[in-house]
Amino acid sequence: MATLSPLDQLRSLYPKNMTAISGLCSKLDWNFINPDLLLEALTHSSAARDFNRSHKDILEPVPWNERLEFLGDSVLGLALSTALLKHPEKFPEGELSKIRAALVNEESLALIAKDLGLGEALILSKGEEKGGGREKPSVLADAVEAVLGAIFLDGGFAEAEKIILKLYEYQLSKHLKDLIQKDFKSRLQELTQSKYKEIPTYEVVSQKGPDHNTSFEVEVKFRGVILGRGDGATKKRASQIAAQNALLSLQKEPTAYGFLKPSENNL
Repeated sequence: MATLSPLDQLRSLYPKNMTAISGLCSKLDWNFINPDLLLEALTHSSAARDFNRSHKDILEPVPWNERLEFLGDSVLGLALSTALLKHPEKFPEGELSKIRAALVNEESLALIAKDLGLGEALILSKGEEKGGGREKPSVLADAVEAVLGAIFLDGGFAEAEKIILKLYEYQLSKHLKDLIQKDFKSRLQELTQSKYKEIPTYEVVSQKGPDHNTSFEVEVKFRGVILGRGDGATKKRASQIAAQNALLSLQKEPTAYGFLKPSENNL
C-alpha cells in the first residue's frame, strides 16, 4: 500500500476542517489546481510543529503558512494599489498609502476572514484551538494573506486580483477618505490638549468572559469627570468606543461638563 504524503497524513487528522475548506473554496469561487497550496495556507505553525515533532521519520516536514503570508501581503498590496490608482477620487500619494494601510490592517483582514468562514478551516494545534485561535484577529489576518498567496501561485495574478476585488467590493465602494480620518482617541486628545494642555485618561473598569472571548469595559476621564464608556473585545477597541462616545456627548451637550465653556466647543 502506498504511503501517504505528509500533507495527506495531515488531512487525515483534520476531517472536519476538510469540509470547511471545501466551503471556503466555494465562497472564494476558486477550485485549486494544487490543493496542497491551500492546505499550507491554512496550516498554523502550531499544528505544523506538532505534526513534525510526532513524525520525525518523514523526509519533508509539513510547512506552515508564514511563507505564503509573506507572498500574499505583496499580492494584496499590488491589487489594492492598482484599484486605488483607478479610483475616481484621484487620491494624492500620501492618502493612497494611508487608505491602502487601512484596507489591509489586521482588523480589516480579520473581518474578511470571518465573512469567509475561514476560521473553521484553519489547521491548529490542540493548544492553539483551546486558546481561541480560530477567533484571533492576528491568526485570521495572516491566514487571509496566505490564502491569497496560494491563489496567486495556483492561478496567477489576474485570478488573485479578481478575487481580491470581489472581497473588497463593499469597502472600495464606500467613501474611502473615511478610512483615514483620525481615530477617536486622537481627536479627543487633540481637543483637550489644545484647550487645557492636558490629556484624558482611560481605565479598564471591568473584564468579563473566558480568555478566548473576553469583553472589556473602559471609561475615559478628564479632570476626574467621566466623559464616556465603551465595551469591546480588546482594551484598544473599548478605548476607541469610549472616546467616540465622549466626543458624541461633548457635541450634544458642550456645556454639560464644568471644564468646557460654550466658546470652547470646537469639536
